[in-house]
Amino acid sequence: MPYQNLTLPQTSNRPFFYTSFAATVDGKVYINKSLPAGRQGYWPIGSRVDYNAFTKLRAQADAIIDGKNTAIRFGKPTIDTIHNDAFKRLRESFGKTKQMEYIILTKNPDEALTNALKNPYQFQPTIFKEDLRQLTTYLQNKDAKHVFVDGGPHVIASLLKEKLLDEIFLTISPRIFGSENNIAITMVEGILLDPNEVSLQLVSTEQVENEVYLHYKVA
Repeated sequence: MPYQNLTLPQTSNRPFFYTSFAATVDGKVYINKSLPAGRQGYWPIGSRVDYNAFTKLRAQADAIIDGKNTAIRFGKPTIDTIHNDAFKRLRESFGKTKQMEYIILTKNPDEALTNALKNPYQFQPTIFKEDLRQLTTYLQNKDAKHVFVDGGPHVIASLLKEKLLDEIFLTISPRIFGSENNIAITMVEGILLDPNEVSLQLVSTEQVENEVYLHYKVA
């Protein structure tokens, strides 16, 4: 299992934001449209080892953040995970005993989002209208030390632009998707960053079979 001896740091003046993605060799992390029958197999990108590493990283957080599209597609599984007994025990092993927050960032909360988040636990995620400073204050008031950014690429872009993303865990999977009509997208979408705007420091690298696990600090 990658990241065996990982200890997430804390920041002094705000929550620590981190994310984890599995990407193809050509840099794709997501297929952003429904595909016709016969064009499947694009998800998940990573292996079971990657999924277990992803779950371990998530479990160390006090809150999970999703963008609207990610919440529509994966909101129910995320809520199921938050209420899963094995996941709760994993969180407790990291000293996380409070109920995990689930936060959605969106410009337009609508019926599609509301329907996607219906669940048998009567669990209500908190919805913010893409105000990252307000979100940071909210998380501080909730005493959230570590915040896992689930996605999507537009949320990652906003956090990088505001200098709020602290660390990136990236799995390179031995797959190639290519793209047509922007169907396959990358980890950061919606803005074009200056080449020198984000500086990454490599913390660790590990190979498991044909996957490579990269851990970066955002300098």
